[in-house]
Amino acid sequence: MGRILLLTLALYAYGDASFDGRRPAALDRPVREFRRSVDAIPADGRGALIAVDRLRGKFALDGVLQALNRSSL
Repeated sequence: MGRILLLTLALYAYGDASFDGRRPAALDRPVREFRRSVDAIPADGRGALIAVDRLRGKFALDGVLQALNRSSL
């Protein structure tokens, strides 16, 4: 597991703009895309948490409304 983590960190660092002229052409695009994907995780994660929170609120509200509808009959 430690070797995989080190390899992932090295690949992420290799995607930095300072290595633009030093990367082989075959690795240039995949490494840059990997770095962009990793950098997008915080924004994507925040959006996912917001969506889950909205769904949780919707389900809680649905339960309350169903209980109110049952009690009014």
